[in-house]
Amino acid sequence: MESFVDRIIETDRKARAVIEKAQKEKETLLNEARKKAQDYLEKQELNVKEGREAIDREFEKKTLEASNEADKSYLDQKHALDEAFEHNRSLWLKEITQNILTTD
Repeated sequence: MESFVDRIIETDRKARAVIEKAQKEKETLLNEARKKAQDYLEKQELNVKEGREAIDREFEKKTLEASNEADKSYLDQKHALDEAFEHNRSLWLKEITQNILTTD
């Protein structure tokens, strides 16, 4: 009987050792999984940040290009109007003067 009780106690001790080992392995695997998940999330966050910064740089570039094109267009139109004014200045001045002098 004593040997039967000893075997039960020994079996129980071995079972507890196996369970403790399995729980430690489980905890280790969970910690590794958490670490990998955290690393993955940090990497994704960095990728999103870099992507957002690239989009911002592209937007700035396109905004600057559009602004430069608008400035160029404005100057081209202004020069065209200045040329038209200079070309027709004498005629318009003569017409204005005549209209002023002939209206009573």
